[in-house]
Amino acid sequence: MMPAARGHRLFVAAAVAIAAALLLHAQAWRFICDDAYISFRYAWNLAEHGALEYNLGERVEGYTNFLWVLVLALGTCLGAPPEALAPWLTQLGALAGAAATVVLVRALRGASGPWRVADLIPAMLLAAAPEYVVWAQGGLETAWAAALTLAAMAAAASGRWRAAGLLTALAGLTRLDAVLPIGVFVGTWMLGHVLRGTRERLPRPREALIAAALAAGPLLGHLLLRYTYYGEWLPNTWTIKRHGRLLRDTFGVAYVGAWASALRLVWLAPLALLLRPRHAALVLPAAAVLGYAWSVGGDFMAYGRFLVVATALTAGLVGWLLLEAGERWLGRRGPLVAALVGAALAAVLGVTSRERFNRDRATPTGWLDGRWEGVTAMDRFARERIHVGSWMFNNLPPDTTITVGAAGALPYASRLRAVDVYGLVDPWPRQNEVRPQTRARPGHQLMAPQAVILARDPDLLCHVGHVGPQRPSPAAAQSRGFGRNVQWACVEPGPVADAREPGGVLDVGYYCCLRPRGRTVGPFNDGAGP
Repeated sequence: MMPAARGHRLFVAAAVAIAAALLLHAQAWRFICDDAYISFRYAWNLAEHGALEYNLGERVEGYTNFLWVLVLALGTCLGAPPEALAPWLTQLGALAGAAATVVLVRALRGASGPWRVADLIPAMLLAAAPEYVVWAQGGLETAWAAALTLAAMAAAASGRWRAAGLLTALAGLTRLDAVLPIGVFVGTWMLGHVLRGTRERLPRPREALIAAALAAGPLLGHLLLRYTYYGEWLPNTWTIKRHGRLLRDTFGVAYVGAWASALRLVWLAPLALLLRPRHAALVLPAAAVLGYAWSVGGDFMAYGRFLVVATALTAGLVGWLLLEAGERWLGRRGPLVAALVGAALAAVLGVTSRERFNRDRATPTGWLDGRWEGVTAMDRFARERIHVGSWMFNNLPPDTTITVGAAGALPYASRLRAVDVYGLVDPWPRQNEVRPQTRARPGHQLMAPQAVILARDPDLLCHVGHVGPQRPSPAAAQSRGFGRNVQWACVEPGPVADAREPGGVLDVGYYCCLRPRGRTVGPFNDGAGP
């Protein structure tokens, strides 16, 4: 057995190395997706105009990450715009989530001695897994929602019930579905102690009531705020997401299957022989997360965004099982061997991650496996629309209204009023009965009828536009379903320096929207040509 001081130094060195590896891995996947700019727009409008709205004067709750939007708005007030602040926060959230997973497993094991390198096995695995590391980027609330969820579990397992209640509230305010795995974990953990006859580990009634109040109070307060401000008990996103049930047997099953395949869970099947009832505290919450993701039809983004908590719990379970097996069969040498095996598994994940990274980079447009949008494609899509949106901001009247299919980057950069034809940030889904499409991507199953779109009197129809190196033909404008009384309005923003492009230059070419004939929109008029 190594001296305590030496063991502590080794643990600290390993923890720092793993944190550095996670951040370096995350940098390779650097991106901000289009969806993130939806929250950015809400945050910007709150900071600049005092309105938690997407289109000013139109109260629609098109986000599910209330606390994330508030933090970004605060950053904006302090001079850090969302697109600059979010990447730092997401990476910090990923580190916090990995640390919370390590603390959670140690608490469940009942360990009380010095920290050992073997305790870091879950963090080793997470630092190598794209299903975790990718969401240290992206600009979304995903990393912090997972970190707060895991921290709430760790606090409960450690007997810090008031902290668990507060963390549960913060997790739910960041993303409401975070409450599901926390609830399953607490219920499973408590039942386990009842069945094992260790009721002394359970909170006293008064302590439990205080924790419940700390968890439920802020969530109920937010519910009342939503109804008071938006006039609805549920966010507008629920109107869209509830149709995901129609995709359960297609996208939903494939989504969960792709996650399991990416984590190489089949290789870990022998560890299932080591499972005991005590491990249900990690297995059942992970299963709840998987079940929820399946129930909403999965996601169109690659790398398991909805399953980050399940990824962390799986890494924690593997670390727990390896450490227990090592201690049982190898005695004092067990933790060292477990750490080496964990490092080997992380290395294998790292090798496969490199292969998947190269495949992703080779797909700057289109879909991975015909279903999922990869990081490279999401990143380029958003950067193109930020470039075009900046041109619109500088060249179009501020009262211009555009239609969009992607409600993030383009409206955010242009600051123009936007009609979201998929309805996520728009009131039309609550005002019109529309049959959902059963073969559409998750989150894109409702499409605004043409009559609804035209009733909003948009100046530019960008959701049926054209992007490419060549101008579209005038005749092509007539094939977009809006009749013959439209023509192209083509933005040509020009090339711009961009280190993420292979040649260091981003050149969108032409970004064209349809414009009603007879309507002048900035530089676009009937005599200006396409």
